Amino acid sequence: MRPLLWKEVRDLRGWVLGSLALVAALELLSHSRQYRSSFESGYIALLLPLLAVVAAIGLGIGQIARERHMKTLDYLLVRPVEPGTIVWMKFLAGTVALALMMAAIVGLGFVNPPLTADTGLLAIREQVGFRAVALTLFPRYWCVYALTLFFSVLLDRSAKVAGAMGVVAITLMGLISYFTDLAPFSRFIYWLPFFESSGGLVLAARSAGFVWLTGLACGAVAMLVTAASATLLKRSPERYLGNRGLALVAAGIVGGALLSAQAAKVWLPEVAPAGSFEIRNANEWGSAGIVACGGRVAVTRDGDVRFLDFSHPSNPKLVSEVNIPLWTTSSDWDVEKVAMAGDTLFLVGEKKRLPVDEVEITIVKPDASIETIPLGSVRPHAFTSAPVSVGRFLYVGRTEDLVASIHVFEVATRREVASVVIDQMRPPVPGTTEGEPPMRICRRDSYLYVASPSALTAIDAGNPAQPVVTSQLQYHPKAQFLYGFPRPLAWQDNRLFEIEFWPYSLGSYDLSDPAHPVAKADLTWHAGLALTGSGHDVYLPWRAGVLESRAEGAAMESRRYLRASRAVSALAVDGDYVYALTAVDSQKQRMVQAFRVGR
Repeated sequence: MRPLLWKEVRDLRGWVLGSLALVAALELLSHSRQYRSSFESGYIALLLPLLAVVAAIGLGIGQIARERHMKTLDYLLVRPVEPGTIVWMKFLAGTVALALMMAAIVGLGFVNPPLTADTGLLAIREQVGFRAVALTLFPRYWCVYALTLFFSVLLDRSAKVAGAMGVVAITLMGLISYFTDLAPFSRFIYWLPFFESSGGLVLAARSAGFVWLTGLACGAVAMLVTAASATLLKRSPERYLGNRGLALVAAGIVGGALLSAQAAKVWLPEVAPAGSFEIRNANEWGSAGIVACGGRVAVTRDGDVRFLDFSHPSNPKLVSEVNIPLWTTSSDWDVEKVAMAGDTLFLVGEKKRLPVDEVEITIVKPDASIETIPLGSVRPHAFTSAPVSVGRFLYVGRTEDLVASIHVFEVATRREVASVVIDQMRPPVPGTTEGEPPMRICRRDSYLYVASPSALTAIDAGNPAQPVVTSQLQYHPKAQFLYGFPRPLAWQDNRLFEIEFWPYSLGSYDLSDPAHPVAKADLTWHAGLALTGSGHDVYLPWRAGVLESRAEGAAMESRRYLRASRAVSALAVDGDYVYALTAVDSQKQRMVQAFRVGR
């Protein structure tokens, strides 16, 4: 068996040496500014998995099929060695070669730390090291290699094996993308064989237990597939799939994937809109927001507000359209800075003035009356949060000169009556921090919860004119350059949720004592930064509609699918209804659609 093993090592050395040479060339290119600016950010997310899958497939495509085509397999079979043993020797040599190639490919993402300025690489390197990433990735691509060897036993040409694996790879990539979108709270992403936008593999690599769990599971699959390959060659060494069989296998793989995708579409009960209102000539709109209160809905955009009456959802009406001259509605990370109380709208934005534009809270009513609360001149590194209405008062958060504070205004007099400093921020990191970090405020009854760069702060607004900070929980980002990244908040029953980035996760807090939130275990999340709560459930834009979900124990469970007419760009929740503002369609229209979700 030793001569057979050395033969396999010699046969595979071309692949190994070629891969090492390619990695060395890429390492030299990493010293080039042009390479770093163009390719460095995509190495771990795109180039690494591409190189790894090519290495795994390239090693296995010809180990049996090429030998069969060149008639050298007959020479091996007449030797006093079991056919199954031949497969195992080839598998052992391929495993060693794959381990060397994976070490080089993964290692390239961790060399030259001083030269790396890409924030994506910095985030990964700060959370996981070379060893954890290599141990997490290798078993996944070991499975790919084992499956390639299996097809090499079934087919008689390397090109056919490559074609079959291409069908498998494309089909799996499509299914993975589909099911990742289908199940935004599933731990399925931890098992993916590549880095994707939500960072599931980083989450897996950060947990030693999960590294070993996924490693053992993938390793067991690789061994079982190889055992099947050895059995097939042992029983029928002279038989293999022809072109017709290959076509049937490919059709079966694609057909099975399509059937599973179609079956998965109906796994949630659907809710149809109770009513819709069409907004025409919306093509000029950029970002747009929606808020609701007591059956009244307001749709906002720069310099324009449309008030709608949804008191009878099946027959909504346009109440009025109010123009705000020289006004720009502020937004950050696609969050509009708007609140509504009764029929009164509160907008945070900028007013064109001379000599300097001003930041204002504009108070708008359906009768077109407009009043303002000035917040000062526009400063390039200042930030104002979305307003929150509390009785006769309005709360806004401000970050300016590395200080985060809450300001309280009396609506009737438009005067500031109180302010509370909640966060002394650390200095910005050159090259990674842009402006002052945003804040997020969530109201639950008489308490406000504020996510600022350094902490989660609980504020008692029982006496709205005199807010009191009751507690603070220090926040530590997963990577230092993410300090100040927005953390959207929502609540359900006695739980507060906080979306954290990157990788995505859903932080949770126990609000049994609302003045003192208690941090609980993070929940799986890979659905972006949009989350809205009703107090009983949480809602997020999902596919061509809205996903209604609820936290149960240590997991978020999907409950219903609110099917809209097209993709949803903004949400508002009020009482028993969820209001969805759709994206602009090809006919230059948006829709406001109301879904009844109350019980």
